[in-house]
Amino acid sequence: MSRGDELISPVRGPAGTAAPGLLGRVPRDPSRVALVHEGRDITFGDVAALSEDVGDAVRAHRLEGRVVGVPAERSPEFVARIVGVWSAGAVPAILGDWGPERVRGALTATGAAATFGPTLTGLEPLDTGRRLHGQDVGEVSHVLFTSGTTGRPKGIVVGRAAFEAAGVAFFKELPMDESDRIAFLSRPGHDPSLRELIAPWLTGATLFIPDGRTASDPRLTAAWLARHSITVLQGSPVLLQLMAGSSGLPVESLRLVCSVGARLTAAALRSAARFAPRATIANCYGASETPQVVCMHQVPPGEGVASEDPVPIGRALGHASVKIDSAGRLHVEAGACALGYTDGTPLPAPGHDGRRWYDTGDIVRRLPDGSMCFLRRADRQVQVNGTRVELDEIEGAAARVAGVVDATATFVEDGNGVGSVRLTVVRGPTAAVDGDEVRAVLSDCLDPAVVPSSIEVRDSPGGQGTDRAATLWEVLHESAQSALGRGGERIDPDGGFFEAGFTSMSLMRFVAEVSVRLGTEISPVLVFQYPTLNTFADHLRENLKEGRHG
Repeated sequence: MSRGDELISPVRGPAGTAAPGLLGRVPRDPSRVALVHEGRDITFGDVAALSEDVGDAVRAHRLEGRVVGVPAERSPEFVARIVGVWSAGAVPAILGDWGPERVRGALTATGAAATFGPTLTGLEPLDTGRRLHGQDVGEVSHVLFTSGTTGRPKGIVVGRAAFEAAGVAFFKELPMDESDRIAFLSRPGHDPSLRELIAPWLTGATLFIPDGRTASDPRLTAAWLARHSITVLQGSPVLLQLMAGSSGLPVESLRLVCSVGARLTAAALRSAARFAPRATIANCYGASETPQVVCMHQVPPGEGVASEDPVPIGRALGHASVKIDSAGRLHVEAGACALGYTDGTPLPAPGHDGRRWYDTGDIVRRLPDGSMCFLRRADRQVQVNGTRVELDEIEGAAARVAGVVDATATFVEDGNGVGSVRLTVVRGPTAAVDGDEVRAVLSDCLDPAVVPSSIEVRDSPGGQGTDRAATLWEVLHESAQSALGRGGERIDPDGGFFEAGFTSMSLMRFVAEVSVRLGTEISPVLVFQYPTLNTFADHLRENLKEGRHG
């Protein structure tokens, strides 16, 4: 959809079949470039051909009307699989980069009949013995997963009508056209990544897909944005701060930056404004249940540097109706919401006005100009770098570890809006379980983004604990091992963090764990200024004595 254009009638694919959903409703010149990946230009015609191969494989396995697991990744193949599954009349269940137990749970929850393997069209049949609970598959666009209090992934069944309405409303509010160059930086499988995925078809823009190493290192990401003259970027507030902190130069090509996935603080907004001085910064509010963005606040170029907390979430987009109840909880009307959960639990509930509403659980405040700002959650659900989790889920997963008799998860957010989960477990009197064992179990059944940054193991009364205080070096080295999942493995103290295998996500866990163990708040940007364990330790030794640490 070019600026000012309307959606038009379905387009036929190479084999004469109409692809349902947004991507099939806007024809594009097959010779135009849709995606750029690792220096390779991929045209709309190329994507159509790949998608048709995927669709043929789905039909050959007689999976029309069934759910098919699609592993999420930043690649043209991921795009082709989503389009191909849609075109064949099946429903993609989008699987994150999880441990095998969580993947199995997600596939079982949806009643998936198959899942994709390593090759583009390779399908592995599944015998879950189930189908998608209580849904007309013809109305379903896809299934996403978020946290569940039982320790199992909670599947959200997204309706086609709501997904299309949200996509159209988003690009109407933030128009794009064929001159735009959009970065595919959002975590694959999360709501923002689906906006990036459909953008070429709706707007004519070109989607640029970074390689894995570039996407995981904010230093490389910032340089990649500038090198490709990216104009549109979506990112979590933490990612925006990390890129700004790691880059010595602003990215002048950016005209639009969308903050997504977590609360945008004034500190993060100021960082984004310095990083992208010519860009409008949009604070986007939504949830997997809505799905996509339902409220938005735009900050014109240059104005973000003077921002203060709380940053507004703005007003509802044109496709959504919202209301605030007497307790300050924000509700979204059913028409802009997902169809329900995979276990059959309905999502919206009847209101006193005869309409059906979804209770977001977010406490908000109406501002004098009619816009809204987010204040806090009404429950124990938290956002960790754009990934939602319920603390009960983490506690429930930890309680499954042999020898653990109690577990308490807490969420801590620093002044920059960087949040982390900290877990304290109590082991039985005769148990020998340690933090590495707990982390290994959690990594198998939780989204990697929400595995606690700090795991403290305490002895129950009568246990054989020790109160010896760790040295600063032990704290740093043990925290690095924990964040990387390499318990007992030595990490080169003079090697760079990213050369050691850190990503932006694991660096956040590392800094958060060091902060809690030292009892002080440490800025994550410091890892770019002092990029090895030794230089980081030297900085902390000098500045902790003086009360300065970030």
